[in-house]
This record gives sequence, structure tokens and C-alpha cells, in this order.
Amino acid sequence: MQPNPLYRIGEAEVRDLLRRAPWMLLVSHPAGGPVASPSPVLLDDEHEGDGIVLVTHLGRADARLHGLLKQGDRTMLVVAQGAHGYISPSWYVGGDAGQVPTWNFEMATMTCDVEVLDADANMRTLAKLVEHFESVYAPEHGVRLDIDDEGNRGMAMGTVGLRLHVRSFDAKSKMSQNKSPATRGSVLAHLDASNPPLADRMRAAEAAAQRQGPLVRQ
Repeated sequence: MQPNPLYRIGEAEVRDLLRRAPWMLLVSHPAGGPVASPSPVLLDDEHEGDGIVLVTHLGRADARLHGLLKQGDRTMLVVAQGAHGYISPSWYVGGDAGQVPTWNFEMATMTCDVEVLDADANMRTLAKLVEHFESVYAPEHGVRLDIDDEGNRGMAMGTVGLRLHVRSFDAKSKMSQNKSPATRGSVLAHLDASNPPLADRMRAAEAAAQRQGPLVRQ
């Protein structure tokens, strides 16, 4: 992503993004060529003091394509994408009028050292993933994954659990920070009708910026 300090976000904001956007893209470049797999990913609360650490899983076939079943150093690029959407220059007012179209977005690309989990740790990871998403989408009637059930353990053998230690990240939240208050208000009015999640994120970004100081246009 093009470097622009105006849009850069730090670790706390990245963690917030990861909690809100757990469906991520895992990318690696084994000898056979680039491979990308989407997967649900969670922050690993058991390693809270070790920087950003993630847990996820892949099907065994995908893990093989990524080269994760071989010995040696394993590295992945993990991409988290939050709210995003097209911004029309017809929404710009005043001094911003006449500028080109753009896209507002929030994204983190993380270079990760990959730890392949053993069978027991993989089962715990699968149980954690199920519990997390069931609690969000089926809080009253959700299911739990019994890690001691032999049938579940047998099915889990078709998956590979991963712990991803984030070595570095490049993260941005581009939310019209470089536009005037009047233009941002106009953009928000249009997004309220066409893309409410992005409008919500713009308001959250502006509120956070106001807590830290006034927005600076560049």
C-alpha cells in the first residue's frame, strides 16, 4: 500500500480491525507459486503479551499447497480487510470539488511467522473458533465443539491448526481524512444511504482523530 502517514494506524487500531474483520486472506509463496486461502482468524488471547498473535486453521489440502507440511521456515502474509467502498468526486464540495474518484478502506497486511500446531492444539483452536462465532451469531442456541469426541477428533485430522506470530504489519484506515469537514459531511450523507458500515467507520475514525487532535490535511 502506498505509504501515507495520514492514514497509518498502530497496533491498538489493528487489533480492533482484526476483531471486527476475522475473515482474512492467508498468502504464501512456496516453490510451486503463490497460494492464497481465506480463513477465519482470531487473536490468540493466550499469547497476549507477545505482540500480535493469531490462530486459525486450513484444510490439510490447502496447508499442503502452502508448503506448511514440510519442515523449514514458514512465512505468510495475512491480509485483513475492514469496511471499504467507492467515493465519488461528485460528493466533494468547495475546494475539494473536481478531484478524482477514490476508495475509502481499512486494511492490515501482516507478515507472520507460522507455527503449525499439534493435534491437541489444533482441536483447541477449532473449538475456540466455533465458540467465538457461535456466541456472535447463535448466542442462545449455539453449538460447542466437543474436543474429546472421537468423531470430532477424526474430522479434525483433515485440518491443520496454525499460530501466526506477526513479525511486522502495514496498516491503514483511509477515511477521507485529507478532505475538508464540509466534504466529509457530504461523503457521509451519501454513504449513510449506500454503504452504512463505511459511514460508521468514517465517524469512528473521525472521533478517534478528534481525541488525539484535529485532523491535518495533506
